[in-house]
Amino acid sequence: MTNHSVQLVLQAFFSALLHHPRPDICHSDNGREYGSKVFIGAVQECGIRISRSAKASPWENGYQESFYSQFKVDLGDPNRFKTIGELAYEIHHLIWEYNNTRIHSAFRMPPRLFAERYEKVLEKVS
Repeated sequence: MTNHSVQLVLQAFFSALLHHPRPDICHSDNGREYGSKVFIGAVQECGIRISRSAKASPWENGYQESFYSQFKVDLGDPNRFKTIGELAYEIHHLIWEYNNTRIHSAFRMPPRLFAERYEKVLEKVS
């Protein structure tokens, strides 16, 4: 594990907190970066409980495993890009496409549209 991987996870965690309501629970797999003292401390400092999959149980995180499996297929060989900028652009594009155009089998619509409809339902209930 590198300090870089912990910093990347922390950056994603804090970015999510800036753009979404604070969750009660942060669930992850057993990657070392998620078990680091720095990450655990940051999550707990935010008042969020930590939940982790059982060791050697990737099926407990099936949605994420499925996403990354398809993402790797869609991205192809990352060494084909001439620059880090090209790779970053393609990753951003694939994630945008996943959220905005790809039909999610369980929702029968793209995740962004599902989230928008869910927010409208919550507004009516509140």
